[in-house]
Amino acid sequence: MPFGISNAPAVFQRTIDQVLAGVSNSIAYLDDILITGKDEEEHLATLELVLTKLADFGLRCNMEKCSFFQDEVVYLGYVINSNGKQPDPTRVIAIQDLPAPSDVKQVEAFIGKINYYGKFIANFSHHCAPLNRLRQNNVKWNWDSSCQKSFDTLKKQLAETTMLVHFDQQLPLILATDASSYGIGAVLMHRYADGTEKPIAHASKTLNSAERNYSQIEKEALSIVYGVKKFHQYLAAKSFELVTDHRPLLSIFNPAKGISVTTANRLARWSIALMGYNYKIRYKPTQQHGNADGLSRLPAGEDKSFVDDESIQVNRIQAQVVEEGPVDSREIQAAVDADQHLQLIKKFILNQWPNSITRKNNPDLFPYFTLRQSLSVAHGCILKDTQVVIPKSLQLRVIKMIHRGHLGVVKMKQLARVHCWWPKMEMDIENIAKSCKTCAATAPKPKEDFKPWPEPDHNWSRVHMDFLGPLWNSKWLVMVDAKSKFPFVADMGNDTSAKNLCNVLEQAIDWLGPPTTLVSDNGPPFTSFEMNEFYKKYGIQNITTAPYHPPSNGIAERFVRSFKEGIIKEQESGQTNKSIALRNVLRTYRWTPHTITGIPPAEALFQRPIRTDLARLHPNLTTSKPIQTSKYDVRQDIWMMNHQRNKKFEWKSGVIKKKIGSMMYQIELENGQTCVRHQNQLRLRQESNNQSIDLDALPDDLLNRNKPTTTDQQQASQQSPRYPRRQRQPPDRFTPS
Repeated sequence: MPFGISNAPAVFQRTIDQVLAGVSNSIAYLDDILITGKDEEEHLATLELVLTKLADFGLRCNMEKCSFFQDEVVYLGYVINSNGKQPDPTRVIAIQDLPAPSDVKQVEAFIGKINYYGKFIANFSHHCAPLNRLRQNNVKWNWDSSCQKSFDTLKKQLAETTMLVHFDQQLPLILATDASSYGIGAVLMHRYADGTEKPIAHASKTLNSAERNYSQIEKEALSIVYGVKKFHQYLAAKSFELVTDHRPLLSIFNPAKGISVTTANRLARWSIALMGYNYKIRYKPTQQHGNADGLSRLPAGEDKSFVDDESIQVNRIQAQVVEEGPVDSREIQAAVDADQHLQLIKKFILNQWPNSITRKNNPDLFPYFTLRQSLSVAHGCILKDTQVVIPKSLQLRVIKMIHRGHLGVVKMKQLARVHCWWPKMEMDIENIAKSCKTCAATAPKPKEDFKPWPEPDHNWSRVHMDFLGPLWNSKWLVMVDAKSKFPFVADMGNDTSAKNLCNVLEQAIDWLGPPTTLVSDNGPPFTSFEMNEFYKKYGIQNITTAPYHPPSNGIAERFVRSFKEGIIKEQESGQTNKSIALRNVLRTYRWTPHTITGIPPAEALFQRPIRTDLARLHPNLTTSKPIQTSKYDVRQDIWMMNHQRNKKFEWKSGVIKKKIGSMMYQIELENGQTCVRHQNQLRLRQESNNQSIDLDALPDDLLNRNKPTTTDQQQASQQSPRYPRRQRQPPDRFTPS
């Protein structure tokens, strides 16, 4: 917070009030405040007022950054003193200190920068003529006095021209940066309403020995960091445009994108540092980027005001990685120099990568091209971040050093990633681990890989079976249908021979028929000659699982576990009858929804719901069919057929008491007894008003057996004739009137 001299105390009072407006009681940091006064007394009063205001709002000053009672200060490109404002000559010191070119490329870089501002320089073509002669083909390099005079004149006019533009906070800011193999440059410019760009300040520096080992992308990024830090006073808290001719930096330093995981550590650190600025990055081709390109190719010299302390630490770490690598660093340097591909890669890193490298045309260079943003050079070795790139001639030695302790593949890869890298390194590590006999002899059991059995299309198509026991003094045969999960369990006693097994299977086949496939283990009963004949008899395919691998028959094995648990629980519950315990376990399993299918196994097998005790809890919502019309009604008189042992039946009179069904009736006899008879065992009984018997309704044998007297017959014929009598009436005769 430098305190100097400015125009008037009232101006700074307004500035301080604006800065402190809305600030709460918290500690903040103010970058620059200028305080002035016409004399020492007024200056002290203003200073005290400012410090009081800062204390009231909880702001503090860093005494190491404060300067008091200065006769002259440099602020935003101006030298401010008692005489007023003058342009700061240090803004063009980078141009004034440009060294004379030593080759054609440097001449072209200088002319490119001058040409960028050529329209502001009088007689530009005349002054450039001696320099342009050096650029012609078949012309020997000769830097004579005319070239030096032309160079000095153009440099002086360029410095005088660029001093005409001063900082204006209302105009857009542009920061253009560039880097060469030995220098970096930056130009801060304003863009005016007509689209012209004029410089505010220039800066350049020569790279030191460590920075010259940076990759080209790191040098380009360093020029951006250099320009931002150099012109921090102009760029802080302002929006500006960052211009570069290195296209990969557009994605790495783009504030709208995150930091890629493949970005080198140094670039990632610089990207984080630039997050404190508000900028948009833009690409400009090198041919149109001459103002910054010229400064990078003709750097003014070492700039002690810019020291990247963190890069020094990174360089120290890289040097330590090279020295402590798994192979001696001197051997790596010699191997890199002898490797044609790595020499080419090293050249690309230090200068410029080509626009594209295809895997088909350059298979050896393509892996490096994809990671070009992470590659750098340190002490003659190529680094990928902090990993040393191992030449092909040393890769086998390095792998043996990593495999010296016979570590696992994962740990070997982790160890290698700390120190070294080369294309297909992890594949090479896997191959040496697989080919090591010591590692193979002590290798653990591989990770189990399971594949479920395919679900059959039909019930009782594939059945899994197995023996279990002894349990409850018996051995048991378990059979589970793969589709419905319906189990069969048979008590084998202590006889698990093939003959007994065939008998049990025959019983299951009696119910559901032979299955298509039977899955079992390799036990002797399942693979015996008798069982093979049984399989042939019914056309059953027998599939045996792998020896000592129960999961292959997982359906049966899982039910064996459930069955054991069920039987043990029945015993602990006090059940002593083995048959009842078996029935309880099977009913519970068959009638309970299965965890896989979601429906009870019995329902899945028989394709109908099972009427269990719990099913009776639901009301019967089915609509019953209407009962057919009964032949007899309740309280109707009937004759009931009564059967007697060793005698012919006889008819007894009774009354319908209750309808049991459409054809069944409950009959109440004259003596009060009740019995049930079918409709075919009843006849209608009719009685007259005087309680006479309907003889027509009685069967003939009953009439013959109880034949009445003659008097009775006459009386019965008068009361109830055998045949219906015709109702006769006298005819209506015609009577003439």
